[in-house]
Amino acid sequence: MGFQGNSGSVAAELKGRFMSSKIDWLTVIAIAAIAISVNVSFHEGVHALTCVAVGGELKEYSALYAECAAATPWQEKVVAGSAPAANIIAGTCLWLILLGARRLAPRAHLFLWLLMVMNWLYGAGYWIFSGVANVGDWAQVIEGWEPHWLFRAGMVVFGAIVYVLFVRLALRAFGRLAGGAEPLRMARRIGLVSYTAAVAVVLLAGLFSPHGPLGLPAVAGLAAAAGSLSPLAWAMRWFKADAGRGPLKISRSRVWIAAAAVVVFLYAFVLGRTLYF
Repeated sequence: MGFQGNSGSVAAELKGRFMSSKIDWLTVIAIAAIAISVNVSFHEGVHALTCVAVGGELKEYSALYAECAAATPWQEKVVAGSAPAANIIAGTCLWLILLGARRLAPRAHLFLWLLMVMNWLYGAGYWIFSGVANVGDWAQVIEGWEPHWLFRAGMVVFGAIVYVLFVRLALRAFGRLAGGAEPLRMARRIGLVSYTAAVAVVLLAGLFSPHGPLGLPAVAGLAAAAGSLSPLAWAMRWFKADAGRGPLKISRSRVWIAAAAVVVFLYAFVLGRTLYF
């Protein structure tokens, strides 16, 4: 009788934990898949539009890169630096929207939060990546600047400071979304599931790249996603929930799931195969 009682209490506890979160993970995957598709398309789209705006010749626009034939070095620098800067501006605008939001549906709130995080981390991550590896958007911006090592070091330090700041602000913003029983465990799962979904979508786009899955666009795109968005996988442990919030509820949504299927198809299969001009 004692054994049965313990089994019943354990089952009740597990059921209580499950019911306290009420997270439909397929819907979370769909939301993250849409967010990363929009984020990377926006990043490369800014490169493409800036190329045209400064008088360059846009040759290719893909899910993972934009190729611009710029006539002058300053055009190349403007095109290269435009997308990370736009990511930071977009992320900040989304942060301000979330600060003022009072009655957002949980699924929409999670989508805007993920889109904010992705924009911020892509934008600040390029400073760090370009400073360390001397490749990427900001490496093109500082090309020819001397002393070159000093500019690279400055980008790494400044990028790291901004990157950490964005992570802290993002965790605070998530605290206004989630609460209830075991919010930290729920937040870590949402972060890890979202990170895995985002990397998988970028990997899928690379499979359709005309340069091949091992070509530079696919490898660089995957490295950018896996590296810049990594705080979703490890930083959620420092998340602190709003004590006044109830448990986050992400219910099953066929609309979000269907939208993700369409968006990922357009991003990975259509845009991934590259548009030529």
